[in-house]
Amino acid sequence: MIELVNWHPVQRRLMPKALRPWLAEKGSLTRRLRRFNQVDFSVQLLGNSWIKPLADESLKLNLAMSALAYQREVLLMDGDRANVYARTIIPQQTYQSMPHLFNRLGGRSLGDMLFSHPSVERGPIEIARLRPGQWLYEVALFEQYDRPEYLWGRRSVMYLKGMPLLINEFFLPAIEIS
Repeated sequence: MIELVNWHPVQRRLMPKALRPWLAEKGSLTRRLRRFNQVDFSVQLLGNSWIKPLADESLKLNLAMSALAYQREVLLMDGDRANVYARTIIPQQTYQSMPHLFNRLGGRSLGDMLFSHPSVERGPIEIARLRPGQWLYEVALFEQYDRPEYLWGRRSVMYLKGMPLLINEFFLPAIEIS
């Protein structure tokens, strides 16, 4: 059984100092990374697929536990170094109402598309601390050499034309070193 992640509202006292600005960022993470990166920002597409979301993702999106959703997984890169693992869960109804927006993303940033759209709104940001053995920790650090004691992430529901999608972003060890 997959261990659920404990998500919390953004609270400064819970966050490590080095990651506070990243975890609490209300604007586009892509734009922030472009300013932060030392080499070039790029998106490495890990995959797109129809999946059954994790239980807490289904609850957050108000989906039936048996519902399928479109998953997009990427690494946000600084040259050849991964800074962020992002997992987006797009409910079937959201996907079907605007498939052209998601189908042509490829290796482009979802953040660029969302934050350039006039109707986008963000729900509250939640943060979490993952530890080794938790499924999302292992997925985020797949093929990464550095295995920290904890991995911090954030998530929020974005509304595009009033339709929800859940964005999970996990900050990899390289972002704290820079």
